[in-house]
Amino acid sequence: MNDGPFGRSLLMQDGDLVVRDGQLTEVSGTANLLQALTLRVLTPFGSDEFNVGYGLNVTRAFTEAHPPQLIRQLLELNLVRTLVTDPRVNDIRQITFDEDPQFRTSRSWKVRVEVETVAEQPATLLVEVGV
Repeated sequence: MNDGPFGRSLLMQDGDLVVRDGQLTEVSGTANLLQALTLRVLTPFGSDEFNVGYGLNVTRAFTEAHPPQLIRQLLELNLVRTLVTDPRVNDIRQITFDEDPQFRTSRSWKVRVEVETVAEQPATLLVEVGV
């Protein structure tokens, strides 16, 4: 079976592997890419002992005193840095933050990231980043 440029992996749901009928469930195609990008963003930068360059660095954005605009810029820069390290991503087209104040005060932001893939197909990642 050809999984295209996005590959195949084990399906995860809420951080757990999914088992159906006693078998691990697989995910492929765009769904696999979005799962991998979500895991990359939700992993704290440097916390993977086998790949210390993996993950999203939100330390400066959320642990130092910054106005909301600067926090957004720091998150945006780190999202771009993190996501373009995946070889299946060609470019980040747009990053949109939920401007609802409740997400700024709780030290997490909902983010929508539109990426251009190596297959020249758009993909949209929806994730909440924070500490």
